[in-house]
Amino acid sequence: MKKYLNSVSAFQFYQLVRYSTLILIGIVFTKTALSQEAIGEYETFIFLAGAVSFFWLNGLLKAFLPLAGAAENKRTNIFSVFVVLQIYSILAAAFLLGLQPYFSKFLLNGNQIPETTLLLLFILLTGPANLVEYFYLTRKQNSAIVWYAVVSFSVQFLLVVLPVALDLPIRMALTGLVISSFLRYAWLWMLMILNNEIYISFAFIREHMKLGGPLVAATLLSGSAQFVDGFIVSSSYDEATFAVFRYGARELPLAMLLANALSSAMLPSFANKAELTENLRQLKSSVRKLMHLLFPLTALFLLLSKPLFPVVFNPDFAESATIFNIYLLLVISRLIMPQTILNGLKIGTPIMTASFFELVSNVALSLVFVRFWGLPGIAFATFIAYLFEKIILSTVVKRRLKISLNDYLPAGIYAVYSIGIVVIFIFAEMIF
Repeated sequence: MKKYLNSVSAFQFYQLVRYSTLILIGIVFTKTALSQEAIGEYETFIFLAGAVSFFWLNGLLKAFLPLAGAAENKRTNIFSVFVVLQIYSILAAAFLLGLQPYFSKFLLNGNQIPETTLLLLFILLTGPANLVEYFYLTRKQNSAIVWYAVVSFSVQFLLVVLPVALDLPIRMALTGLVISSFLRYAWLWMLMILNNEIYISFAFIREHMKLGGPLVAATLLSGSAQFVDGFIVSSSYDEATFAVFRYGARELPLAMLLANALSSAMLPSFANKAELTENLRQLKSSVRKLMHLLFPLTALFLLLSKPLFPVVFNPDFAESATIFNIYLLLVISRLIMPQTILNGLKIGTPIMTASFFELVSNVALSLVFVRFWGLPGIAFATFIAYLFEKIILSTVVKRRLKISLNDYLPAGIYAVYSIGIVVIFIFAEMIF
C-alpha cells in the first residue's frame, strides 16, 4: 500500500471515508422505523453544529498547513493550534447557547434546538478533534491517516446506528455521535503527550491568526451560503421537508472530498515559492486525473439518481434526487483551484473578497429562485454562485501572479467535460 500512498492520496482517502460514513448513516436511518421528523432532528443537530463552527475551523486549519510546510524545525506547533481551536469552540458553544431562543424562533420555524446539551458538548469536542488527521498530515504519516480513518469512522458508524437499529430514540444516536467525538478528542491528547508536543508558541499563534484571519472571513463568506440556504428551508418548511432538502443537497462525494483533499494537501508545497512552477505542474496533473474519474462518475449518477433515490433511501425522499442532480453540477467549479495557489502563497484577501460576492449572489439568487422553483431553485443558486467565485479567483491569479488558467487546469478537456455534464443533466431531468 505504501507504494501508492502519499500525503494527497492518504488525505483524500480520509475525507472519502468520513463522507461515506455520513451517507451510510443516512441510508441506515431511512431503512429503520425512524420518522422523517426524527431524521430531520438529527440533520438539524449536525447542521447547527456546522453553522457555528465551519468558518473558523476550516479557515484556521487552512492557515495551519502552509505554516507547517514552511517550518524549519520538526515541531508541528499542534498544541498552539489546539489552544486556538478550543477557545473558538467555547465561543461557538456560548454563542449558540446565548442565541438559542432566536435560532428557534426565526431560523427553525419555531422548533426547539434538538438536544441542546449534547449539541454544546459536540461543538466543544469536534473542532479540536479535527487536528488528529492534520497532525499526521504535517508529519507525513500517511499510513496512520488511513488507519485512523478506518478505525475512527467505523466506531462512529456503530455508535450512531446501533441505537437506531435497536429502536432506541434519536437522542441515543446523537449521544453516540458525541462519544465518537470525545474518543477522537482523547486520541489527539494522547498523540500530543506521546510526541512531546505540549508546548505553546505565542509567536506562532500570532502568525497563525494573522494568516488565518482573512481565511476565516473568506470561509465564513463562502461557506455561509449553504447554511443560509439551509436556514431559508428550515425557516419556511417543517423538519420533514428539511430532511428531504438535506438528503439531496450533497455533492458527488468523490468530487468534493478528493478536490478538497488535493487542495489541502498541496498547501504546504505551495508555501515554497521556489518550486512554484513544479507545484503548478503537479496540480494540473492531479486535476487531470481527477477529471477523468469524476466527470464520468457524475454523468453516471445523473442518469441513475432518480430511479435509485427511492430505493437507496425510501420513497419519501424521491424529491431529493432533483436537488442532488443540481448539486452534482458543482463538480464543474470544484476542479478549478485558484484558491489553492493563493492560500499556499499566503494571499488571503482576494479569497475573502471573492467569497463575499459568492455569498451575496448565492443568497440573493436563492431568495428569488425559491419563489419560482422551490427547493431546486436554492440548489441552482448555489451552483451559479460557486462558479462565479472561481471565475473571480482565476482572474485574480491571472492578473496578480501572471498564472493563466491553463497553467493549473487542462482547460480544453475540462471544457468538453463540463458541456457534456450539463447536457446529460438536462437529458436526465427531462426523461425521468
